[in-house]
Amino acid sequence: MSWGARIASWTQAMLGRSQMESEMDAELRFHMEAYADDLVREGVPRQEAMRRARLEFGGLDRAKEECREARGVTFVERLLQDVRYGLRTLAKAPGFTAVAILTLALGIGANTAIFSVVYAVLLKPLPFANPEQLVSVFEANPQEGVPVTAFSYMNLEEMREQNHVFSEMAGNQSHDLTLTGQGDPSTVHTAVVTPELFSLLETQPLAGRTFFPEDGKKGAAPVVIVSENLWRSTLGADPKIIGNAINLDKRAFTVIGIMPAGFHFPLLRQSPDIWIPLVQDPLFGGWMARRGGHWLPVTGRLKPGVTVAQAQAEMDTIGRRLATEFPAENTGWVIRVEPLQKEIVGDVKPALLVLLGAVGLVLLIACANIANLLLMRATSRTKEMAVRIALGAGRARIVRQLLTESAVLGLLGGVAGILLAAWGVQGLGALLPADLPQVHAIRVDGWVLGFALLLSLGASFIFGLAPALFAADSNVQASLKEGGGRAGEGGGRQRARSFLAVAEIALAMVLLVAAGLLVRSFVTLTSVSPGFNVQHILKAEVSLPQFQYSTPEQWNAFTNELLGRIQADPGLRDSAVGVPLPLMSNGFINLGFDIPGNPPASAGTNRTADYAAVSPEYFRVMEIPLLRGRTFTQEDIMSAARVTVISQAMARLYFPNQDPLGKRLVFGFPPDGGNISREIVGIVDDVRDVTLNKDPGAMMYVPYAQAPFWGAVVVVKTTLSPSSVAATIRQEVRKIDKDLPVTDVETMEGIVDASVAQPRFRTLLLGLFGAMALVLAASGIFGVISYGVSCRTHEIGIRIALGATPGKVLWLILGESAKLLLLGLAFGIPAALGLGRFLSNLLFGVRPADPVTFVGVATLLTLVAVAASYAPTRRAMRVDPMTALRYE
Repeated sequence: MSWGARIASWTQAMLGRSQMESEMDAELRFHMEAYADDLVREGVPRQEAMRRARLEFGGLDRAKEECREARGVTFVERLLQDVRYGLRTLAKAPGFTAVAILTLALGIGANTAIFSVVYAVLLKPLPFANPEQLVSVFEANPQEGVPVTAFSYMNLEEMREQNHVFSEMAGNQSHDLTLTGQGDPSTVHTAVVTPELFSLLETQPLAGRTFFPEDGKKGAAPVVIVSENLWRSTLGADPKIIGNAINLDKRAFTVIGIMPAGFHFPLLRQSPDIWIPLVQDPLFGGWMARRGGHWLPVTGRLKPGVTVAQAQAEMDTIGRRLATEFPAENTGWVIRVEPLQKEIVGDVKPALLVLLGAVGLVLLIACANIANLLLMRATSRTKEMAVRIALGAGRARIVRQLLTESAVLGLLGGVAGILLAAWGVQGLGALLPADLPQVHAIRVDGWVLGFALLLSLGASFIFGLAPALFAADSNVQASLKEGGGRAGEGGGRQRARSFLAVAEIALAMVLLVAAGLLVRSFVTLTSVSPGFNVQHILKAEVSLPQFQYSTPEQWNAFTNELLGRIQADPGLRDSAVGVPLPLMSNGFINLGFDIPGNPPASAGTNRTADYAAVSPEYFRVMEIPLLRGRTFTQEDIMSAARVTVISQAMARLYFPNQDPLGKRLVFGFPPDGGNISREIVGIVDDVRDVTLNKDPGAMMYVPYAQAPFWGAVVVVKTTLSPSSVAATIRQEVRKIDKDLPVTDVETMEGIVDASVAQPRFRTLLLGLFGAMALVLAASGIFGVISYGVSCRTHEIGIRIALGATPGKVLWLILGESAKLLLLGLAFGIPAALGLGRFLSNLLFGVRPADPVTFVGVATLLTLVAVAASYAPTRRAMRVDPMTALRYE
């Protein structure tokens, strides 16, 4: 084709398009003026009528743009046009836009914040090379009901030498050591490890080196690796620290390396300040030569290509070999292998999934709310959609445009939600339980942002699809003939709005029942008596450096002198020592024992009890009642006859139909030097030794003077302030030894409070989500009823004109609200029953189908529905028949 022909063709095409656009402008102008005339006849001033008409037909420019698509506009250009138009449309309705964005921001922000916790704890790969190769290796004894326990060091060495599936195996433990010579004495969290741990994790130090195999051998020089945090704070970021010594428990350790602040071994709940080789540890280093005992957790790295099942098969073989070669220590014990990620997560997974599901329901309710708003808004845009369809826009084109507007709304809500989530994650930091695994890794990172983006787009599709489909199905002829703003309202849209309101009520029912069950469970849990007094009792810990205080006699002498000094203060007279204390995070020491003269324990069972060493005043200070016999006295010392006091639960369990007093138990803890026979001289009441939600276990107490520890936990009952008590204890400790720190000063109320941190966390969050669901459901009911009243104004006017009383109008509107409520409850109650069964493991003292909770929630929803219907009902009862008859 010649250039002249091409120019002629283009000119003709452009003229044709111009004519098309002119005709379209005339058509739209005709309908806009007709709409304005209708408003004027209803009493609206001409200027205001024209303004409303321009808003009503704001799609004029967009309709013209759709006709220009024949010019070859690309998909990206069309998308940008849709986005620009969507922004303009939202800007014209600032009230609707603000409400929708705020609603979405709350839903997306809450979901993003909770997902950040779920991702860090359950989904995020461990921060080590090839984390899928890392496994936890532990022992179990099914016959004695022991599901998980650790190894002895000698058994670890046997596994290291005999296995062919692990490229490396390492053990780790932790406790506190005393750091001196760096200002005031302080305790440092110490990771006690075998030298292979750092090579197993394939991690490098910030400076210096990690441990060599030679550092773990007996006779090696004491060396230490410090954390970057300790190096920068206590050690003053000294660049020459490598090669110099620091004093730990009054012994010099040479610093050989600094680990970066981001390094954290997930099996240790507290980030270590230092790492030392196991052989150098004053506590666990002395246990290395014992074949028996289960005190050293083990981590392994699988060789490339080796599966967990293959590793388990080899460990089964090694376990049988150990039982054959060392039957006294290994008979009945089996070795288990689990992915390290699974071991770290522990039992928190169900609770986190419940929270994630709950906050997801909040977002669904929010989407239902916005969908309802969009359906109402779509009715006012019926004429605009009808004109577009009349001008040739297809159904798919209309749906695409409206979904684009929804996506714009969703992304705006997503951005606001991310800002709320960033603030929410910081707020969660104060609520998260200290023992939650991987708590240090919780943050809004790239994966969490990606989740928020996908959530925003998914939510926009959910709440935008139904309104878009209804708008695309507009009756063109009827819509163009109507003069009112609600011409397109049909039965389908009314049913859709009602369905969404019913869905909101059902989802709110599920969330509120879950929150109610957890609240009742938490109230029941916190009302449980721990078995001892928690009022006005404070505890403080003093750890003794074992290189200086190395014998039980020294431990005893220190504790006696400290107690004597503290009790000399009139305000601290009621003082005692107890190690360990109930409900502490490290728990009691569980020991096996024998009962001489009684038949041996049956197969598959074992005799164990929790163990504590206490001073004579302990039971009086803690207010643990004596039921029979006596407690300890000052005469129960090392040289006297060995005695023990047991709990009532232990008496019931191991001495049924017998009198335990005068009988003997044989047991021992390492400071005792082995199993010792002790006479039962008393029975005391039970205490909740582990957690409040577990029944009291069997307890056996021994006199601290007969079984001292390498430290003291002092308990003081006083009405003085905790700060003054702590200051007095520190002052008295310094008088004995100026290099001993006093740490972990807490009230027993705080300890009990910390023991229920996880139930409190999930209860508080689920209660918050339930409240959000209730507010959203109330707004949904209000929106449906209010819009229904506005659509039925003409009908209500006719009813009143024909003699209907306000009471009948009242029941007419309340009946509509009642239908929505009953349908919502009909769907919500079965769903809530199902969720209650899923929550059963998280409940304490409350049944999943607790009738009080279900009736209470149903009543609450009924009151909310009535309250939400109040304003539109009053408006309906006050309708003026003359005005209503002109409404349409």
